[in-house]
Amino acid sequence: MDCAFEQIVKRMIDSLSTKNRQYIDPVEHCVEVSAEAIKADKYIFVCGNGGSASTASHIANDLLCHLKNWNRKNYKVLALTDNVAAITSLTNDYGFQEVFSRQLKAFGSRGDVLWAFSTSGNSKNCVKAIETAKEMGIYTVGITGSKGGCMKDLADLWMPVASDEVTRVEELHMIYAHILAENIEAVVSPEEK
Repeated sequence: MDCAFEQIVKRMIDSLSTKNRQYIDPVEHCVEVSAEAIKADKYIFVCGNGGSASTASHIANDLLCHLKNWNRKNYKVLALTDNVAAITSLTNDYGFQEVFSRQLKAFGSRGDVLWAFSTSGNSKNCVKAIETAKEMGIYTVGITGSKGGCMKDLADLWMPVASDEVTRVEELHMIYAHILAENIEAVVSPEEK
């Protein structure tokens, strides 16, 4: 059996090696907007489904706790994917499409930021969360594969990755999330030298 390891690594490196500003500029802008929100004592909300829910949960933990600077304050961040009781209740009572938007209505306010992870950009509950967030004055970031789906034109900031292969997109989303978090931490809470 031939292992596809080298082919997969090559596709990943090709996706990360892009010098196309379409993939770089949104990351820089998201860092700026998110860092300003954190400095203003606002929330960063994150959401996604399946593997994207895991990415949302993981990066919320990193932003809440720390990446490099263990002495920094904890940032206000909430993964809308993590409260199982709320998710099952909201899904049962209002439908899965409302699972993130209802939480935003409860916890969000003007000046907060929402990061919505979706490989296709068409996840109905992420799209609904972006619509709700925009109505509330919450800045929205749609983090998707290279085509972007509905989120491409809906979010205030579209942040694509250079692939549409689901597994690569999920991997790239985690890498981008770490890049975002590390840069946000460097801006908001630089380590003393």
